[in-house]
Amino acid sequence: MSKRIIFLVMMVIVAISLAACGGGSDPVKQIIVNNPVGEVNSWEKLVFDESEANNIIFKGENGLSYWNLTENGVGTLVEYDGQLPTNVLTNDDGVRTYTFTESEIEASFQIYVKPDTIVGDPNDIVMVTFRFDKDSVLYQKGEMFHPDGVTAYVVYRDGDVTVVDQNDPNFTTYFNDNGYDPLDDDGFRNQYSYVVTFTYSGFEQNFTVYVAGGEDPISNKDADFFDWILVIPVAFIMNFFASVFGNNFAVGILFTTIVVRTLAWPIYAKSNDMSIKMNLAQPDMQRVQQKYATRKDPQSQQMMQMEMMQVYKKNGISVFGCLMPFLQMPIFIAMYGVVRRITIEGGMYADSVSNTNFFGINLANGNDGIIGMVLAGIVGGTMFLLQKISMKKPTYAKNTGRQNPTPQAKQTEQTMKYVSYFMVVMMAFASYSSNALALYWIFGNIYSLGQTLVNRKLNEKKHEALKQKQLLG
Repeated sequence: MSKRIIFLVMMVIVAISLAACGGGSDPVKQIIVNNPVGEVNSWEKLVFDESEANNIIFKGENGLSYWNLTENGVGTLVEYDGQLPTNVLTNDDGVRTYTFTESEIEASFQIYVKPDTIVGDPNDIVMVTFRFDKDSVLYQKGEMFHPDGVTAYVVYRDGDVTVVDQNDPNFTTYFNDNGYDPLDDDGFRNQYSYVVTFTYSGFEQNFTVYVAGGEDPISNKDADFFDWILVIPVAFIMNFFASVFGNNFAVGILFTTIVVRTLAWPIYAKSNDMSIKMNLAQPDMQRVQQKYATRKDPQSQQMMQMEMMQVYKKNGISVFGCLMPFLQMPIFIAMYGVVRRITIEGGMYADSVSNTNFFGINLANGNDGIIGMVLAGIVGGTMFLLQKISMKKPTYAKNTGRQNPTPQAKQTEQTMKYVSYFMVVMMAFASYSSNALALYWIFGNIYSLGQTLVNRKLNEKKHEALKQKQLLG
């Protein structure tokens, strides 16, 4: 019983560790400005006449805001609160660049003051500014730049403005990431800024994006020891099955779960063998415990330990056998990592699991509202059922003279029950963070239900065979 409690406690610790968000300090490393533009088609916060130059309003609807991007990859949108910055430079075209400081980082935005008398070609571009969605400036490790969510505002000398967005058929060709490579000699880049160049009708304007946070893509170019021995092999299996079925991620999860848990079945069966042997040894163990119940001196206790060792030896119980359940932990962690990491851009198997649709559910999503809660509920439900069946005593355990357990045994059983329920809650909570993880746990729980029922039948027969062997000497 105590062995199962230890294993469950370890599972709880792993679940908490895997679900926990990073704590501690997370300083701002990059500020990306959403340039003020004002209401669509009026541009009253972007282009001003000279008569308005001393009365510039830059806040309000589509006013100045900026993304605070932190060291660990958290992006927070902040509306600028304050007066127009006093640090300003004006170029020959009338473009003003205002600079302000936030979190000890300098950031700037631009406006155009159109002169009363235009000198030069009125169709010349004098300024390009941008507004961004968070996903267009904050990237996880392994991701390449994409212009989705970037809106460019091209300002001409005569004050006209062209909005360049994704409806432009040449939209993607205007952006150049200047050869950014997510991998360097030390692995995937993290907490790293690089410049993207936007070119429109010969006019160039740069902006910066930031790479931070997220899990490492699965790649043999950035693999540690654990990746090589477990994660990459498991990912290869998932890649194989998914690619056979049209790059379907859900099918890959299903068949990989079946393969991996079937390969791990001997470990599970060995753990059950140890439970049977412990059950058969109970009469001898209780006899030894009763013999020394009132003898607490060191010599008696030492003799009791020696007799217990003889009981263990007689019944084939070893310390290694008691540790068997813990051999499942690396497999559990590897499957967890593969399910979360295999779809990440930059990984060597990402393309083979590109179809993340499962009956209308996007498995690439996390914290997915109602869908995520439903999946988490199914995880919790199947886990609860699995725990109930697993904790139900087999027939042979009911016939060992232990129908009247000691207070200590009762307390142990109650503790195990509470730990099991807590485990159910933690698994459901953790599964909400990833639809793919939730689906894996649902498949895994269903498989384990069948595995438990099959092993229960096999154990009944095995227990009877071992019991007959004992009786025959």
